Amino acid sequence: MKKILILLFTVIWAISFIFMGVGCKAPAEEEVTPAEEEVTPAEEVVVEEEAVVEEEVAEPIQVGHLSYHTGPFGHVGPQFDGATNFPIDLINENPPLGRMVTAIHQDIGTIGEPAAAMKLVQNQKVEVLLNPAHEYMAYRDWILKYIEDHGRPMMPSVHGGAIDRQYGGTPEEPMFRGAPMDSTQGVAAVIQAQEAGAKSVVVMASETAGMQMQQEAAAKAAEELGMTVLLQIDFLPEQTSYRSEVSKAQGENPEALLVFGAAEDGGVIVKNAAELGMSLIIIGATDWLFEEFPKTATMSAINQHKAVWAVGFTYADTPAWDFYEREWNNSVYAGLSDAANSYTMQYYDILNVTMLAIQAAGTTEAGKWAEYVEVVAEGPGKKVYTYQEGIEALKNGEEIDYSGVTGEMNYTDTGVVGGSYGVYEWEDTTTMNRVNVIEGQPILDLDSKIFED
Repeated sequence: MKKILILLFTVIWAISFIFMGVGCKAPAEEEVTPAEEEVTPAEEVVVEEEAVVEEEVAEPIQVGHLSYHTGPFGHVGPQFDGATNFPIDLINENPPLGRMVTAIHQDIGTIGEPAAAMKLVQNQKVEVLLNPAHEYMAYRDWILKYIEDHGRPMMPSVHGGAIDRQYGGTPEEPMFRGAPMDSTQGVAAVIQAQEAGAKSVVVMASETAGMQMQQEAAAKAAEELGMTVLLQIDFLPEQTSYRSEVSKAQGENPEALLVFGAAEDGGVIVKNAAELGMSLIIIGATDWLFEEFPKTATMSAINQHKAVWAVGFTYADTPAWDFYEREWNNSVYAGLSDAANSYTMQYYDILNVTMLAIQAAGTTEAGKWAEYVEVVAEGPGKKVYTYQEGIEALKNGEEIDYSGVTGEMNYTDTGVVGGSYGVYEWEDTTTMNRVNVIEGQPILDLDSKIFED
């Protein structure tokens, strides 16, 4: 009996031990995922904060730059790209709305301006289309409908002077020019002739579209200012002699001869006039700023006349020029052009105005932006001479009046801007001097008046 009791006790003890082993699993052996082991509450907070920061980083403002890189004008590509990148580098030190600015340089030389514009707007989704120009009318209807539907792009343009003055300057057509109308070349030449005392003029122009536009403007401006336009003469470009055309001008006995043609053409005309014994005031446009002009004319012929001047875009002697010249000459782009190059200056000013208007508008919506271009460019407000001065003032809640390298950026109702012109004369075949500055506002006012419908 005793043996039976011992055996029974042993069985009961063994069974109890087995049940204890199964039911009392150690806490360290509970199933925990590696992720749950590694993440602490503090780390969870950090991860959430980082996600929020990523959401707050805004996409860059993309500038779609229409420019030539191939074709007959392909040589300007590097210069125009640098002229775009230079102000953007400065703008990105304190970008509008806290959004960095990037540029896409799109060649128009091969596919044409309409196709290039559509590629940038539809595929690249740029908010800024820089430089609608000569072919704008071919895609105008399309892009205005696109802007109406999508609220982009805004259209600042250095080359907008080639687009008829009736287009632009509205929320529906947010195009603002960075350079005066092409016709203002002719207006500026007339103003210089009048300041020199001329009361009668003969106007000559090459049979090319741009030169004909300048001739028309010069004739109208001269009449508006009370000068006598004795004769208008058209000539074919690239001739070796213009003696017959110059003889016609000589027969009218003008006090001033205004000539709109390429550098070599102008040089031949000046030389022909000297050979015919003429001595008068002769004024040409921007093309005469190239060295081909004095080399073709010869300095002896130039010195025979009362004055031979070239009228071209220039800078205003203000703190804006001082800052810009220093920064350009110290930049990686300085080798692309002289600081005083008209295109380089105009790219700089129009991009500054564009980005300041974005900040003032608080949005890149094109129609809203258009309402603020004139606000930042014309004031009233604090006079600022650089983008940095302007952006800081706007962020402080101040109104501004941007005064650029090319002078005051004053606009008409259709987005036409004025611009200062310099009057230059050649000292020798490699050196020219600026002898006068014609302020932009009188040119803009006269140009607008003579082309009123």
